Amino acid sequence: MDNTPRPEDEIFSELEQLCASAGYIHVFAALVVQNTFVAFAEVIKGEDFHKTFEKDHLVRTELCTLFGLMVKHPIDYSVLTMERVSELGTLTLQLLEELHASLGGPSLTPPTDGNFESFEGINFSLGSALREPIFYTGESAYSFQYRDIAPVKYAQDDPWMQANRGFTIAQAACVGKAVLALEQERIMILYNSLSSGIPDDFTFLPGFTFTPDELLEGSGESKATIISVLDSFSIRNGDTNVTFKTLNDFNIVNAQPILCKEPGTYILFQAYSFYEALYESPFYWMLQDPTYKDVALGHRGSFTEEFSANCLGRVFAKKYVHTNVTIQENAATTLGEIDNLVLFGNRAVLVQTKSKRLTLAARKGNDGAIQEDFSASVADAYKQAIDCAKHLLRRDKRILDKDGKDIVVPKLKKIYLLCIVSDHYPALNFQAGQFLAPEISEEIPAPLITDIFTLDVMTEMLRSPLHFLGYIDRRTAYGDKIYAGNELTILGYHLTRNLWLPKETDVLYMHDDLASGLDAAMAVRRAGVPGDDTPRGILTVGKGTAFEKLVAQLDHDPRENLVDLGFRLLEMSEESATQLSQGLEHITLQARKTRSHHDFTMGSSDRGISIHCGFRSFSDGMDLLVRHVLSKKYQMKAPVWFGISVHPADGSLLYGYNAEFEWKEDALMEAVSVLSLASNVRFVDGTLQKRKVGRNDLCPCGSGKKYKKCHLNK
Repeated sequence: MDNTPRPEDEIFSELEQLCASAGYIHVFAALVVQNTFVAFAEVIKGEDFHKTFEKDHLVRTELCTLFGLMVKHPIDYSVLTMERVSELGTLTLQLLEELHASLGGPSLTPPTDGNFESFEGINFSLGSALREPIFYTGESAYSFQYRDIAPVKYAQDDPWMQANRGFTIAQAACVGKAVLALEQERIMILYNSLSSGIPDDFTFLPGFTFTPDELLEGSGESKATIISVLDSFSIRNGDTNVTFKTLNDFNIVNAQPILCKEPGTYILFQAYSFYEALYESPFYWMLQDPTYKDVALGHRGSFTEEFSANCLGRVFAKKYVHTNVTIQENAATTLGEIDNLVLFGNRAVLVQTKSKRLTLAARKGNDGAIQEDFSASVADAYKQAIDCAKHLLRRDKRILDKDGKDIVVPKLKKIYLLCIVSDHYPALNFQAGQFLAPEISEEIPAPLITDIFTLDVMTEMLRSPLHFLGYIDRRTAYGDKIYAGNELTILGYHLTRNLWLPKETDVLYMHDDLASGLDAAMAVRRAGVPGDDTPRGILTVGKGTAFEKLVAQLDHDPRENLVDLGFRLLEMSEESATQLSQGLEHITLQARKTRSHHDFTMGSSDRGISIHCGFRSFSDGMDLLVRHVLSKKYQMKAPVWFGISVHPADGSLLYGYNAEFEWKEDALMEAVSVLSLASNVRFVDGTLQKRKVGRNDLCPCGSGKKYKKCHLNK
């Protein structure tokens, strides 16, 4: 038996003939319902999305391919029997699977059998290998992001839109929202009607069909405006999609996803496609106007910068976020420009944005086009970012804000580089790993290459400086160790499991379903779906505990030693966070009872933390804390040790001290490291226990005196 795959063009041609079959539109309607709707009970949960990650689930690009092939010919609406629908549906899935295999390139989804040898040996820098991930990688944006961000993107273009199209993008978004609400209700009614059996002439097509009058109430727009919107994004039955001859050719349904069945009657199969077209198509309309082209280009660039700055503004106070920053040698010479710069403690986030899409030539697997697109979208932005970052580290030039005022740059421990593109860029994370050779140093880790949609989600879920910076810190540190088809997968993993890799980890492969909890939370937050708006994990652990209170206090404190401590606390497991809470509660209670000093320590040979609580003055308390931290660090031979002092009344943070340097043998420290034993509490199997202090032991108060001569009789 010959197992040689058929040529791609032969399969594509057969698929086109199938899509042109009489009544095929009813088959397509069923496939859309099966592959794009997420069913849930009273509230949505992460597991409700698991079906969308199954191997036989059709991705949106496959559905758009079927739709594009279907509209290449006049559509026959003849109703089919259920047997015929099933027959054509099965044949469609078979051809799509065969088409997938014919691409010849590997999937971005790593093998489930644990055999990565053949997978790791693939040369992914070749266009032929990248065609598959470019086409099949999941979407980088949620539909409601396109819906909500498009009006912001084109806000400055409203006069042109109104004059040339008869509506604004905000009005079009309202129309799209009304269509989706109407279709969701109708599909649910049709779906529930099947509980008593499936009629032989049943079809889901009526659920996707509507008239402008049916959108009046839901959209709040006039009939004329609704028609203008629908017609701008519509193709008519009988129009041809002549350019769509191969898988990666221009497909008109991506720009015009609505089908006008007949005057006054429209069909929209995927609201996602409409929202994406709403985000992307108007820009190309404006480019056709020679008098407005340059204006549109300017607006596009400024939007990406401003939107990124607004996202960062959710996390950081206004005083920490600077936009349109310039680096100057002198009044006449500008050395660099930074789109957005965040300065928080001893950390900086440097953002460079680009407005560039992946071209059709690149999607077809053209090696030169792929690398040229990547260079224009990412490589140039990264080069600009790394040059500016070096100046920030040296602090040897004037740094000016958008108003020409000097920005005081502190001594920075790390600068995180974010290169942001404004559009969906398939397999962006993966291409960055292939085509970018970053300069990595202790101060400047590998860059995070992503799009504004991911930045939007990151700053939606991680709305505090510590959580945001902590994630960026680890994400950039693990840049070459994490493999995922989509950046949201990594973020989803972090939210539920806390992104942390042991030093011995070579690589971590992540499957897309790790983002299911994030998918559900974002649907709750942005689409109004009932459910929990936060996945169980790092954002829910320790709720209402002393640990959460401590993290909250550190969260908006830019003192450099406290920023570092905050990072370490966020790396803790749920068990460690619980132990820390128990320890804090114990020593504050004891300090109030005894009116004396109490402390406890958690740590290992890698790092640790010592917490003091008492009524000492700042100078005495800091001196004791420093001695304790240094002695404990030396005793454990750890490179990093943290110390903080908390108030006995409520456990609130007073001050802190960090000891971060490589361990080396020291005779003096050998003599004084016994002080580190002063802690009078410890943890055994996760349970807080008080340590019995002997008469001749050093007093737990840290005075240096024997217990019998200090606090034994007090």
